Amino acid sequence: MSGSPTIAPLHDSSHRPLPKSGMVVGGHVERVATASSNASPRIELRSESDVMGIERAGALVASVLEVARHACKAGITTAEIDQAAHRAILAGGGEALFVGYRGTSESRPAFPTATCISVNEELVHGVPGARVVQDGDLVSIDVGVRLDGWCADSAITVCVGNVSAECRALVECADAMLQYAIAAAAPGRRWSGIARELEAIAEQANFAIAVDFVGHGIGRKLHEPPQVPCSAYRSFREYGDFTLRPGMVLAIEPMLVLEAPQRIAAGEAAGDLCSPACTLAADGWTVILNSGRPSCHVEHTVVITRDGARVLTAKSIYTSLADYRRAG
Repeated sequence: MSGSPTIAPLHDSSHRPLPKSGMVVGGHVERVATASSNASPRIELRSESDVMGIERAGALVASVLEVARHACKAGITTAEIDQAAHRAILAGGGEALFVGYRGTSESRPAFPTATCISVNEELVHGVPGARVVQDGDLVSIDVGVRLDGWCADSAITVCVGNVSAECRALVECADAMLQYAIAAAAPGRRWSGIARELEAIAEQANFAIAVDFVGHGIGRKLHEPPQVPCSAYRSFREYGDFTLRPGMVLAIEPMLVLEAPQRIAAGEAAGDLCSPACTLAADGWTVILNSGRPSCHVEHTVVITRDGARVLTAKSIYTSLADYRRAG
């Protein structure tokens, strides 16, 4: 999920130097952008009993998100939503994974709350506090739980009151990307192929993917290999791609911004989607879009089975890619 008294740029996608290694950031991982001489990290394949444990944690996450969704109304503070969610985690016998989290940087302040709550121009990792939710806001709520040693992670974006048509379309597109990924995630498929298809969904709707932030494996720890992007950028295709196998447990998390998508015009990354430029707030965690445009974030933890993906943090409305396509 690096404390600084000032606000400093996190990324400028139009003038990358890209990060040299994956940095764990909140409920997901900042993507790896360069090659490594090391062998690819081992991806755990979970047993049926392992998956049952993760699914129990996932059921708690789903119930906590429903509490948070119900609490998320105009006039409430993000701290109050977080407190309601934290009470629900504890009542369910779980541990809030984000509390005290530092990621890979010991110099970064420990994350102080049970949830990440990001409003409008806050892309991800918003620290709940005094901000009051307003009518028309998009509020992304990310919850991670450990229960009996197993972890699960999920996120929703709540449309509060009279949200604009374009903001509703943004959230609908992110939801469609997530459901498509779940329906398409069959054993034997390379993840890069699915990521390419997710790019096409966002581009057709004229929304930008937050390419620099990716999903992750999950199990005994919040963040495990592999990285799970929603864009098939070059460095992932060359160094991070993987084939889906039964027993893999993945947190898939599209993040979209109400900006037109753009692609890098020159250099080694030519043709890759640009990630919208962001700034890291003084709290060391909240990622803010430089454009000030609204954003959204949705996520499920899923397991790959012989028959496809099964959602462990909620029931999916689609059980196959064919179902998704018939829904049109």
